[in-house]
Amino acid sequence: MTRKIEAGVFIPTVRSGWIHSRNAPHTPGSYKHALEVTRLAEFLGFDFVLSPQNWRGAQGPHRYWGDTVDSIAAAGALSQATDRIKIWCTAHVSVHKPAAIAKIVASLSEISEGRIGLNVVTGGNYTQLQPLGFWDTLDHDERYDMAEEWVQVIRKYWAEDCVTHKGPYFEADGGILSPRPAVRPTIINAGASPRGLRFAIENCDVAFMMAGDDPRFVDSARAAKDMARKLNRPDFKVYGLMTIIPGETGDEAQALLDHYEAGVDLEGLADLARGYEQNTKGFDKLSSSSLSPLGGPKYKSVMPGALVGAYDTLAETIAERVEAAELDGILIIVPDYISHLNQLGTRTLPRLADFGVACNVRGR
Repeated sequence: MTRKIEAGVFIPTVRSGWIHSRNAPHTPGSYKHALEVTRLAEFLGFDFVLSPQNWRGAQGPHRYWGDTVDSIAAAGALSQATDRIKIWCTAHVSVHKPAAIAKIVASLSEISEGRIGLNVVTGGNYTQLQPLGFWDTLDHDERYDMAEEWVQVIRKYWAEDCVTHKGPYFEADGGILSPRPAVRPTIINAGASPRGLRFAIENCDVAFMMAGDDPRFVDSARAAKDMARKLNRPDFKVYGLMTIIPGETGDEAQALLDHYEAGVDLEGLADLARGYEQNTKGFDKLSSSSLSPLGGPKYKSVMPGALVGAYDTLAETIAERVEAAELDGILIIVPDYISHLNQLGTRTLPRLADFGVACNVRGR
């Protein structure tokens, strides 16, 4: 039986995308480039794009994420520049009050004609949030408690004529939101710790989890599906985040990764690590998803578990990971968001069907 999945692109509204290297392809972190990538993704048949939210880049010579476009602002513009593809933006619970986000996303839903989604981030990097006054004193699990109430309040604004709420973190007394979304926006989260995963399953529609060349990722994704079934959420979806390093041949792809690794920005990575380490109330509970920007055990320039291979053989590899992990979708990261994405969308992803996995990416 063929497994049907959604396919999306983690678009680079941030400088350097997800490559920690002075040898990375030029990725400016501009709206113009994000628009070009999003239009290409729509043309190729991808189902959605997701943009990250960032408040401070890494302090290293490569200036990783040093330039960035606001995820929420970009979502409105991208939805006006596209016709079909879903546009998912990101918001931190410690930055925006739930009533404000409910209104913003309701407006984006109207602008996009129902194509908007909201990625919920609790925030675990002290140096990214503290300088702007966004840091809180909650520990890891308490931050998810707050996120749970945050989502509950947002859902109330999207569903009720008049919102009254009094909880440990938020209050509302006769709050009104009009117009409300005609189609409830998709809610997404990347929590992979035990508390984070439970939050995602009980409050969101989709969980993103690391996926790729590491059997532990398969175990984590299957555990998430098992937990969803136990919590009576059979419709809950698990998507795999895949970093793909492609080439005409496997050797060419490996040489490309080695080239990135030769220019790895260790100073910038150390700065990112300090931000997580200064989260003294939650560092020990941070999940692999939170720490994934710091690289993996083999390579530091890319996220853990990167899939490295030829365009013509990667389809089988991706399909194997999807089947083994019971994934409902994939979210792709590539070094070059024009040439690599175009080739994957034309030559690789359409061939997933040859290996029992179907998606809407059909290429040119």
